[in-house]
Amino acid sequence: MKHLFAIAIVGITTSSFAETVLFSSFRLELEDGWVYDLERVTQAHNEIGDLIRIYHPGGDGILKIRPISVPGSVSQETLRNMTNVDSSTALNWQGWGDYSGYQHDYSEGGSFFRQWWIANEETILLIVYDSSTEITAIEIDQINKIVNSIKAHTTLTN
Repeated sequence: MKHLFAIAIVGITTSSFAETVLFSSFRLELEDGWVYDLERVTQAHNEIGDLIRIYHPGGDGILKIRPISVPGSVSQETLRNMTNVDSSTALNWQGWGDYSGYQHDYSEGGSFFRQWWIANEETILLIVYDSSTEITAIEIDQINKIVNSIKAHTTLTN
């Protein structure tokens, strides 16, 4: 009976494996099967970070994250103005991991888009998930889990 219980625990832990991925100003958790790549910034603007693309090789959608360093903390109003979402559309201030900001979903041309504009102190993360097929509840859950796992670089030693 002890051996059966130990096998069950090993099976549970290996199926819920998450990899911590470190970037210059934040870290996040990727569930097993998700991968990422970087598109290096070729411009002379040090405040704009590399484009991070996260995707599941068997899926259709892609999560893109672009960090931006700013001189000083970002206000809710400044971040709302960055959204380019019509002011008549209500956006609620929310939290994801160590970051706070806005999220907006929409469909266009048969594609689904979820966007986040979130900030923590002097870092803004512009995040877009897009899928050219209808998105499933499981996919939404996985994407939300990744975004919710984002932690600021300053908390890496905690």
